[in-house]
Amino acid sequence: MKRVLALLACAVLTLTGCALAEDPAHTDIAALMARQVSSNCVLRGQVTAELSEQTPFFASSELWDLLRSWTADTALETTYIFSRAGQTLGNSQASLYLKRGEDTLSTLRISGRGEEWQIFGDATGERVWTLPRQTDLLLRDKYLTLPGWGQALLRAAGVLEASLNAPEEGQWPALYRFLSAAATQDAEWRQAFEICLRPYVEQVSSWLNERSRVYLVRSGDSLTTGSEVRLDSDALAEEALALLNMFYNDRTMLSLLRPLMTKLEAEAYLEPGMQLLFESVLRSMRLPGEFVLDRRYDAAGELERLEAAFPLPGGVTLHWTQTGGIDILRLETPAFSAEISLTGTVASGLSGAFTLNCQEASYSGKYQLSAEFQPVYEEEDAAGRSRRQSGMGSLIIQPDAGQTFPAMTLTATLAARSGLQTDQSAHWNLDIDWQELGGGAYAHIALKTRTGAPIQQVEAAGERVDFAALTPQERRALLDAAAERIGNTH
Repeated sequence: MKRVLALLACAVLTLTGCALAEDPAHTDIAALMARQVSSNCVLRGQVTAELSEQTPFFASSELWDLLRSWTADTALETTYIFSRAGQTLGNSQASLYLKRGEDTLSTLRISGRGEEWQIFGDATGERVWTLPRQTDLLLRDKYLTLPGWGQALLRAAGVLEASLNAPEEGQWPALYRFLSAAATQDAEWRQAFEICLRPYVEQVSSWLNERSRVYLVRSGDSLTTGSEVRLDSDALAEEALALLNMFYNDRTMLSLLRPLMTKLEAEAYLEPGMQLLFESVLRSMRLPGEFVLDRRYDAAGELERLEAAFPLPGGVTLHWTQTGGIDILRLETPAFSAEISLTGTVASGLSGAFTLNCQEASYSGKYQLSAEFQPVYEEEDAAGRSRRQSGMGSLIIQPDAGQTFPAMTLTATLAARSGLQTDQSAHWNLDIDWQELGGGAYAHIALKTRTGAPIQQVEAAGERVDFAALTPQERRALLDAAAERIGNTH
């Protein structure tokens, strides 16, 4: 679940970056589709895959043949509808159809009804799984923008995680639900939080300045300066305790956060009586090394080199080096280490080297990454005038000498179009191609989406099962049974 939340958070950031102006003539086509779906239009999608006969380096021939048999002439089709009408206001339904040729092998529906999700279809048998649902973000505005849908997805993920992993008696409540709620608050709340946060930022800045050591470096016939901060776990703990004391005496901050927390979360994190427990944890904290921030400047006073090390609990250390237009990131844990260098920009092209060392193997090589996303433009053809948008990204990976993996490419091609009017159907298609260079294995994945006229939603029927109230073992049994039913369709 933690990995899923991280992926969802990344998706929200991506969607937010795609949202452009609300002027319909210049609106990003994906953002236009988000607006249409928020106004009763249906969103249809189809995913297909084509796999090579050759087996890729990362899979066994048995597994690859199984994947090829599953994907051959098979498509996953979807529909999504969100109601803005009368008594069904706020109702939603996502339907997934696994199809082979013209035959539907399996159907699964996820319906939003009031304060609950309902999951039903071939995979659930005669049962309807239910989960808690929130509609405040879905109904907060007249229609949802693209980042608005992303925020609703993030909030839903936080609620889902909290319901599926509710703390038992004596367990510490996780903060995923609270963090998803805080990240999706309105502009007024975010502005108030930013104001509350300023004293803490000033405190940390002042603390670092007090502990900085300025030194001289001879470079040829001239002297340049450097600035270094080195702090062990005890020094970090002392500053954390100072910030903790500020926090528990900050009534404005506490009153801002409390409404976003459940009673159990507030008792664990906001009550001043918990300060002693946090102090005990901080004083016993041991880190794998020192926090280091070393900056060197040239004769003109410009930053020439930066080195930073961020030790984290659990033996994890993150290193960052910046010099000569190159950034190097390195992550070290007790089990593995990974390093990547970056130079350039995505627009002009990123390139660099990477290494990955783990107990089983070691990998290293070089890469080139580029991406281009065109603005919306108008054109005219035999069908009339329309709006179009395109984009392309590519990643080339070249192994170092002696490596066991081949050179490969990954490309993504976007083609989107819509009518000139905001209520005309819009299409957004993405083709992803992976290829081992030299005529090796390949995979092609095609995603096609379009908006259309509203469709009727299907109501659930069957025995209701509160999925969140089940034990982890009971949930696993239901999921295994569902996977078996879907597998039997092949």
